[in-house]
Amino acid sequence: MMEIKCMIVDDEALAREGLKKYIRSFDFLSLTAACNHAVAAREVLETTPIDLMFLDINMPKMSGLHLLETLSDPPATILITAYPDYALDGFRLDVLDYLLKPVSLARFTKAVQKAQEFFTLRQQASAGTPAPAMDYIFVKHKQLYEKVMLADILFVESMQNYVLIQTTQAKIIAYLTFKSVEQQLPADMFLRIHKSYIVNLKHISTIDSNAVQVAGHTLPVSRSQRELLMQVVNRRLLTK
Repeated sequence: MMEIKCMIVDDEALAREGLKKYIRSFDFLSLTAACNHAVAAREVLETTPIDLMFLDINMPKMSGLHLLETLSDPPATILITAYPDYALDGFRLDVLDYLLKPVSLARFTKAVQKAQEFFTLRQQASAGTPAPAMDYIFVKHKQLYEKVMLADILFVESMQNYVLIQTTQAKIIAYLTFKSVEQQLPADMFLRIHKSYIVNLKHISTIDSNAVQVAGHTLPVSRSQRELLMQVVNRRLLTK
């Protein structure tokens, strides 16, 4: 398990102590520095490798958002603040998560698990080692990285400059290319049935000459992809 070097930036002493206590609860987190204002944090970041920063927003001298905006290579960041009004600003700066004070251990745990998964995937990508088969993907949605379970995806639709991922619970708009999403989805579960649609085979309920039904949605099947779809269906019929 990789070690994640952490940094706390918060002008409230009680908040810093609470975060220190939480960090000590996780073996994969290592506290490298704790600063009471953003100027001190900048000095640390110039000389010390930091993987993950827990950053307060409202601080004297320089706000946390201003610090994040002016760093040329900021570490992965989890914003922690008492003010929900700043959420959109945080999302714009690609933060991993946004926690509201007072932060519970349960919510902190969810945030650091998301960070752990983010660093694990990044490490595998940089090392060039194939990632193990996983039952989820991460999608950048509203400037956060959101975990999406593969089993929950009904279909993916291309929408010019972005994709719509329809799950069993919600619609997710992500600024990704259709091709990049297709490459991430396992071929034994998903099939492109049209130039604009990828479908989860498990959720198809009926197939006719040029369309499929998926949880109440009618999706077109192109002529070129229909033969491939029927091959997949026939293989599954023969194994039963």
